[in-house]
Amino acid sequence: MLTADLVRPRIHVAGKDISTRPVSLDDPAIAQIAADVIRLFQAHLGQPRWKLHEALEDYEGDRLDYPLIRGLAKVLSDAATFASEPPVEPVTLREALFRLGAEHGPVVARPDVFHPPRRDALVAEIAAEFNLPPEAVERALYADLLEEQAVVDLGPAWSPRELLARYNLELARGLLYWASEMRLTVRGGYKDLFKYLKLFKLMHTIRQAPAGGYAITLDGPISPFVRATLRYGRQMAKFLPALMLCPEWTMEADIHLPWAAAQTLRYRLDRRSGLRSHYPASGEYDSRLEADFAAEFEARFGGARQKWRLAREDEIVPVGDTVMIPDFSFTHVKDGRRALLEIAGFWHPDYLRRKAWKLREAGRRDLILLAYEGVSCATETLRQAQGKRWADVPGEVLLFKNKPVLKDVLAAVERCAVPPG
Repeated sequence: MLTADLVRPRIHVAGKDISTRPVSLDDPAIAQIAADVIRLFQAHLGQPRWKLHEALEDYEGDRLDYPLIRGLAKVLSDAATFASEPPVEPVTLREALFRLGAEHGPVVARPDVFHPPRRDALVAEIAAEFNLPPEAVERALYADLLEEQAVVDLGPAWSPRELLARYNLELARGLLYWASEMRLTVRGGYKDLFKYLKLFKLMHTIRQAPAGGYAITLDGPISPFVRATLRYGRQMAKFLPALMLCPEWTMEADIHLPWAAAQTLRYRLDRRSGLRSHYPASGEYDSRLEADFAAEFEARFGGARQKWRLAREDEIVPVGDTVMIPDFSFTHVKDGRRALLEIAGFWHPDYLRRKAWKLREAGRRDLILLAYEGVSCATETLRQAQGKRWADVPGEVLLFKNKPVLKDVLAAVERCAVPPG
């Protein structure tokens, strides 16, 4: 991600609103800069980092648009892989060379009559000791330093337009370093959204939005409830691309700039902002079992005479300090009654116990668990599941041996479905 000094030059404040000034993806001059920076990285594949930095400094020169050049280079550097694989550990080589140098007297940068040139001879002796050419010793001697690492992979095959689009995204999320609160509205894409909320350890509350979907509030890095650390701010900024995996989303954040901390500024983004995520989205289904279930349902019960409409992961069920996102929902076409279905394929007893806890905590009689009973499962565990383990679960538990029986599932849906609202 961009550092704060690279974000600050492109911050725009108008009254109580704050935003970043994205670069145009269609400006030929800006596209040329992006192409030049990409070529510099490509030209330095296999070369140490310090040589790349020198080339970038030479390209930058005394140009006034240096924040853009440095920002583009930062994006490419973050995506690239720098590594060093010396034939001998640098520490081992240095110890051997310095010990030999101490035995033969001082080794100086500018030899004179009192200090004859010794370095090349010492390096050659060490090279012979480790069975290496002298130039390999020179390269490996400080290969553990950051600046000596070589560019070994540039990551994606960047085009100028893709690089500029990613730069605009990095600018957009850089403002969240100074957020006290982020308020989201989302519709769809819930599993990915909460996966990344959990991954980045973000504190949040959730409620249903009046217009549909959900409203989620995140505490920011300078919230009074969260220790004001750049680390948490970076986590919030890292999360932003996950929001863009939702089909519909809006974001509003309260921003307090360090140089104007007393002023609260509003930062707004939505799906029309022209930003796109580089995070991978989950597949439509988590397993072949779920995909087959949906396909069979549509083949047998879809079409013009459809009684129940099947939807994928369209509701969030709060469960303690976490959430549950059932695999499917059934909505009655005429009266709007709804039931939710969670499918547990190949499971472990601990997984089933966790699922039972979630169902009890959810307290939803419209939530059905469909669990696999196969030869690889502990039959006794499932017998318990039919007995006392599930006695206090409001919904129903169905078992299947080979594949789900749609007739049984729809019968449970009829029993468990509740009216809307």
